[in-house]
Amino acid sequence: MATDTLILIAAIALTALGVGSFFHYFLWVRFWPSTSGKVVGNESRQSADRRPDAWSYYPRVQFIAADGRTYEVRGDVGRRTEWPLGWIVPLRYRPDKPSHASIAKDWQRLLFSVVFIAFAAAVWSVVLA
Repeated sequence: MATDTLILIAAIALTALGVGSFFHYFLWVRFWPSTSGKVVGNESRQSADRRPDAWSYYPRVQFIAADGRTYEVRGDVGRRTEWPLGWIVPLRYRPDKPSHASIAKDWQRLLFSVVFIAFAAAVWSVVLA
């Protein structure tokens, strides 16, 4: 496959990811109910760099949805140290499926989108040059 074709595919993929995540937030997630949950555990995963000492920890978060039921979800934000048990974190959850929840803050979602859109713009500038 030619290099130009690969660059074009990368530009399209980055654009789709950035714009898709931006619209996913503004069309759906920001309208999901927000509440607070309590960290009840941690899940560890080896980090992408595969170093033996590099682990990411994701919280297990328990919360009560509007239907009065208690749900436990794995948080979508990892960190290098374990999340403190009992810590209260804000979250948003899908009203029709409360087991689908996110602890990512609004600025984190927007930053994710902006970074991918910026990378896409850089790749498009190469494609169109």
